[in-house]
Amino acid sequence: MKKGDLVRFKIYQARPRTSADCGIWRTELGILIEYKTWEKVATILSEGKIYRIHASDVEKAGKKDELRNCKD
Repeated sequence: MKKGDLVRFKIYQARPRTSADCGIWRTELGILIEYKTWEKVATILSEGKIYRIHASDVEKAGKKDELRNCKD
């Protein structure tokens, strides 16, 4: 992943209530601002907010993601 790439990332939609509950994930698209390999942390801009997400929850988005979120 390089600076400026469109990425898909996971964030919690709801907080886990118990230790056995893993929570509910929501997938969003954003623009990669910075990725530090030694920290394994990506900084992402999405809908006017900046998120710092662990690299295991971030992946480069493709054409299908762009078309899925297209609002015409």
